[in-house]
Amino acid sequence: MRRNPEELQKKLTAYLPDGDRILELKQLTTGHSNETYIVEGLNAILRLPPPTAPLLEAHDIITQAKIYREVGALEDGPPVPKILHICESPAILGDPFFVMERVSGQCVDDYVLPEWFVSLSDEQRGTMCESWSEAIGSIARLPPIPSLGEPVTPEHELRRWQGIAANNDCPELVDVMDRLLQIPAPRSGPPSVVQGDCKISNMLFDNQRVSAVLDWELAYNGEPLSDLGYLLYAFTSEYHGCSRTVAPSGMWNREQIIRGWEKGSGRAAEGLIWYEAAEVAKLGGIYAKAKQLFNTGASDDQRMLMFIKKLDESIAIINAMLPCVERTCH
Repeated sequence: MRRNPEELQKKLTAYLPDGDRILELKQLTTGHSNETYIVEGLNAILRLPPPTAPLLEAHDIITQAKIYREVGALEDGPPVPKILHICESPAILGDPFFVMERVSGQCVDDYVLPEWFVSLSDEQRGTMCESWSEAIGSIARLPPIPSLGEPVTPEHELRRWQGIAANNDCPELVDVMDRLLQIPAPRSGPPSVVQGDCKISNMLFDNQRVSAVLDWELAYNGEPLSDLGYLLYAFTSEYHGCSRTVAPSGMWNREQIIRGWEKGSGRAAEGLIWYEAAEVAKLGGIYAKAKQLFNTGASDDQRMLMFIKKLDESIAIINAMLPCVERTCH
């Protein structure tokens, strides 16, 4: 079931103190875990839960707003949009929601590379990578925040995704996670905030610098090497190729990204291979959920077909990485 933007606009206009300034609601994304609308006239963004079964087992919409607010209040953290309104009641728009400021910047789409990005020089794309890696590194300097609860261990986080794989009928993925869990996860230091989904499409860039880090629904307090391991899945390694978003010339390689993260975080990336394997397993859990949603008819999103194809690939990648994890981390 799709929401009607005109109906949402009427209700939001009546609810917000400055709602009479709203000119139009434009749907920006139909994300896997949120719907996003531009609120024209207020220079703001409206975020709602998806109207159908979500792909990600993530924080609810109100917790997401609190994460933005708490991260934004910390010194030396990454830039995030300011939260303008939080509504916990479903009585207004049919679901809880929040409104945040619209930050100046452009994003790199996962599916079709935008012209502004393709037309940049190699040097400009390198500047983007520098800013991106250091912004994610800066999150590792943040202390745990209240909205994310008690810090969890890397093993605990991996078991969460293993449970998702089990609940979505993927025993092969469960088995490779078991093998990884037999190897102790290295630590880079005390727990910090972990963003959880730090791919380039969740960044806004203004003049090639990160102007906002978006989409914190998978965030938690834990080991920040997880973010670096997740980020590196986009970059070519001996175990997998690169994503289309980092394929253009001028984009950094994995070694440069690691150095940028270390600079931003003030931490060493020793034992990183454990986290790279764990983050591929996490993505495998997401792909297993996508397969289940699509095969049961709970979702007709054609993007799920791409995720389904990547499930077997993820399992093969983890199996290939495990001997290196065992050599490096025992």
